[in-house]
Formats: sequence, structure tokens, C-alpha cells
Amino acid sequence: MPDNKRTRPAAGHLGVVTLTFMTTALFLTLRNMPMMAETGLEMVFFNLVTVFAFLVPIALVSAELATAWPKNGVFHWVEEAFGTRWGLVAVWLQWVQSLFGITSILSYVAASLAYAFDPRLAGSRDFIVVVILVVYWTATWANLHGTRASGLISSVCLGAGVLLPSAALIGLAGLYVGQGHPLRLDVAATATNWLPLVHPQKNLVLFLSFIFGVVGIEVSASHAREVHDVRRNYPIAVFGAAVLGFVITLLGGLAVAAVVPRAKLDLVSGSVQALQILFGTWHLAWLVPVAALLVALGAAGQVSTWVIGPIKGLWAAGRTGNLPPVLQEVNANGVPRNLLMVQALAMSTVALVFLVVPAVDTAFLLLTSAAVILYCAMYLILFAAAIRLRYSERDTPRPYRIPGGRVWGLWLVAGTGFVTTLLCLAIGLLPPGEGIRGTAYASAMLAILALMIILPLLLYRWRRPAWAGVPAERE
Repeated sequence: MPDNKRTRPAAGHLGVVTLTFMTTALFLTLRNMPMMAETGLEMVFFNLVTVFAFLVPIALVSAELATAWPKNGVFHWVEEAFGTRWGLVAVWLQWVQSLFGITSILSYVAASLAYAFDPRLAGSRDFIVVVILVVYWTATWANLHGTRASGLISSVCLGAGVLLPSAALIGLAGLYVGQGHPLRLDVAATATNWLPLVHPQKNLVLFLSFIFGVVGIEVSASHAREVHDVRRNYPIAVFGAAVLGFVITLLGGLAVAAVVPRAKLDLVSGSVQALQILFGTWHLAWLVPVAALLVALGAAGQVSTWVIGPIKGLWAAGRTGNLPPVLQEVNANGVPRNLLMVQALAMSTVALVFLVVPAVDTAFLLLTSAAVILYCAMYLILFAAAIRLRYSERDTPRPYRIPGGRVWGLWLVAGTGFVTTLLCLAIGLLPPGEGIRGTAYASAMLAILALMIILPLLLYRWRRPAWAGVPAERE
């Protein structure tokens, strides 16, 4: 974006290819490939459900809402449907889940980074926590310099840390299989091998990692008004991104499953494990530290995006008088610095879960489950808001409208997303590891969800008239 200009981009300047890659960049990562590999060929089924019953409904619903109400994203959409109180709850949930989600991503950064020095560190809880804190606070410092710097970091990290290692993983795994090396993936054409019929609870918990890999896709809808012929091109771009993400992540998951024995698979650092085996096969072990650094770099770039993204939405809601003035302040770069510091302190507290939970894999799944539950609650509100607005604001112009008559197309798309989201929320109540009592775990997760809904409701109740109208910039 231009530095000191307030001009809007020319209408329709984004084409299908550009928007497809921008959307794909929001969720494409190597982080989920080990969890996919753990499910074997069931990953095909889980990927199809994730893309077409979750990812696409969110993207299409968000496109309709973004083109009709382009202001402030989720907060404004839900506010239009259910009022300011529930708009604040929705954007709060979108923000607070990132505290758990970013922590799980950072644990993946740490586990990948360990392979650049000593693979045994991947199981060290102290090492994991130290890396989480160092990387997160570094990303926070970088984001204080504005979204332009953050965007540059994310773009470089995506190319070098996601696309390049993914291509190497998939390409080398294909060569590995083609040359007749031992195949670690069961390819039997049986229903139990392709569908989650055996050990369903374990595999359903892993399914949440598939869902977590695509949450946040609604962010791409903010570009809908910039797309040429939005009615035609936006759906094409969304489906294109869905297919591209589906193909790359599925091939990556199959690659990991093909070369890493399931009994030895690390759910956090499995992608680097696979690269280690593949490089070792052709006596290229010296490339393992390089690959580990690139994978860690890619995940760190994703963290940089998530550090500033959700908090911008919360800040926008706060600017209408929902947050105390001290949390509305921004620095010279337009970044809500105090809110960013509060977020960093809160995330640092969440990171301590790795010092409490004995196994790193269990802590990783625990954080993923918590993030998905909170995000699912937000998506339930979002789908409901889209349906309500089609009736309460039927005359509001919608440059993009979900196809299918006046309402049945929306009911089909939003209804599918709502049901899938509700099922994911229920799955999130299942314990992610052995030795965890189901009743106690479900009660704890429901308590977290209830608390995170009550807090913004209390904040709304306690807000003061003086909180609105704070100057936009403080030096």
C-alpha cells in the first residue's frame, strides 16, 4: 500500500489468479501434514470434508457479507445482524482463539527448528517454551512497524518456508516411491482404511487439525470489492484456492505418511522428519538443517500475519467505544501498540501449558482443540448473521450474492457450514490424548468457551460513553 496516501485501489484491479494465490496463502502450511499422515488414507476423506463443507461455505458467505458491508469485517457483519453486543462477542472470539492457535503454530516452529541443531530438542518442553516466547515477541516487535513490514515478512516466508519445502517434500517422496523404497502407508482398498471407522475418536480429534489449517479464510473476503467481475471471479478464485490448497496439503500428507513409520511419527515435527528420511536416502543429510530452518521460517511468517490480523478487528470494534481509551491508542504506524502488548503477555501465559502438560504432542493437540472450539463459536454466529441479514436487509446491494434463488442457495451453503462447524465444536470436546478424563476435559473446554463469551459481554456492559471518539493516533 502507498505510504502516505488515502486513495482506494482501483475497482476491479484483482484478477482470478492473483486472488487465488492471496487466498491460498492464508492457510497453506506444512504444519498439518503430520496430523494428516497420522490418519493414513483417511486424510482424503477428511480433506474433502474440510474443503467443501467448511472452507468453501466460509469463503462464500464472507464474500457476500464483505461486498455488502465492507466496514470492519466480522464485527460489523454481526453487529448489523444482532447488534453491537454480539458483534463484540464475535470479534472477541476471533481474536482470543489466536492466543491458543498461535501458540500451537509456534510449538511447530520450535520443533522444526530443533532439527537444525539437535532433533532431541523437539521433545524438550523448556526448549519449546523458550522458542515460542522469543519468536512471538520478535514478531510483535516487527508488527509494531506497520502492516507493510509484516506483509513483506509474510510474503518472503511463504515462498521460502512453505512453497519450496512443500515442493521438495512432494517431489522427493514421489521419487522415493517410484524407486521402490519401503512404503510406510497402508494403501489397501478397504472401507476401514479410507473412512474413520476404526478408532474414530482419535481420528476425529486429529480432524480438528485439518479444520484449524483453514480457519481465517474469511479474511480474503476483504478483497472482494477489488475483484474484477466479482460475481464470476470471486467464486472461481475461492474454489481455485480450495483445490490448490487441497492438492498440496493432501500430497504433502501422503508424502509424510509414505516415508515415516506411523509408530515413529511426531505430530509436531513430522514434516521435517520426512525430509530427514528423504535427504538421507540420497546422502543429502547436510540439507536437513537448511530445510528445518526454512520450514520454521515459513511457520514464523504465518505467525507474523496472525499477530496483527485478529487484533485489528478487535481494535476496530474498540474504536466504537467498546474498549478503554488506553487500548485504542495506536503508534505513528497506525498499530494498536498497547493492545498488541496485552496480546503478547496473554499469549506468553498460554505458552506455559507446555510446562504443565507432560507430552508435547498432547499439548499441541490441546491448544489446537481450544482454538478450534473458540473459532467455531464465532463461525456459528457468522453463519447465523448471514442468514438473518438476507431477510432483515434484503434490499441492501450485494455485489456478490451466493447463487441459488433468493434464499435457498444461502441456506444450503450457510447451513452446511453451520452443521459442519457445530460438529467440529462437539469433536473439540473429546480428549486429545490418553490419560485425560473425558468428562473433566469436556467440562474444562466448555468452561473456557463460556468464559470467553462472558468476558466481552461484561466489557460491553461496563463500557462508558467517554470510550468512544478517542483520537486515532497517539505519539
